[in-house]
Amino acid sequence: MTYKWVSAFLITSLLLAACSEEKNNGAVNSASDGEPQSAAQETHTAEERAAAVKAPIEEAANIPAAEKEAILAVLDKQIQSFNEKNLETYMSTISKNPESFDYEEEKAYIQKVFQAFDATMKPVNATVIQYDESKMTANVFMNMESTSKDVSTGKEVSQTTRQIMVFQKEEDGWKQVSLFAME
Repeated sequence: MTYKWVSAFLITSLLLAACSEEKNNGAVNSASDGEPQSAAQETHTAEERAAAVKAPIEEAANIPAAEKEAILAVLDKQIQSFNEKNLETYMSTISKNPESFDYEEEKAYIQKVFQAFDATMKPVNATVIQYDESKMTANVFMNMESTSKDVSTGKEVSQTTRQIMVFQKEEDGWKQVSLFAME
C-alpha cells in the first residue's frame, strides 16, 4: 500500500483504528485495505507462511558507509522535526519532485496535522535494504512506533507499522520521495 508520507499513514491509520474500535466494540478491521475482515480471506500454505516469517531483513551489501550515514541522518531529521512539529525542517527532508504526491498539498496537510494532533514517531531497526547507485535511490525498512493524541478530545492511539521509505539523492542531499507501509 502506498501512502504519501509517514504522517499521513500514521494519522489516518490511528483515526481509523480508533473509529473501528468504537463502532465494533473492539473488533478492529484492517486499515491496510479498507475492507472489513471476513471468513473468505486469502489463505496461504504453512510453507508460504513460514517463508514469509523467516525472511530476514538484510542491509544492502553495496551501500557506501557515507551514503548510509547521510540517508539515516535525513530520516532522523525528519522524525525529530515531525515530533517537534517543526514544519519547515520536516519539509526540508521531502523532495520537491516526489513520485506520488504534490509537495504543496503535503505541506498544507502536515500543517493541519500539527494543529490537530500531538503525534510522535519512533523508527525501530531502520535498515537500508536496497541501494541503487545509478539512480541514487535507497529503500529504508523500519518498524515505526507511533502515538497520536487528538488535541480536542484527548483520545490517544498507539500502533506499530512496517514501512519502507524511498529516498533519492538530489542536489542538496537525500530526500524522501515515497513511502510504502503496512500493519
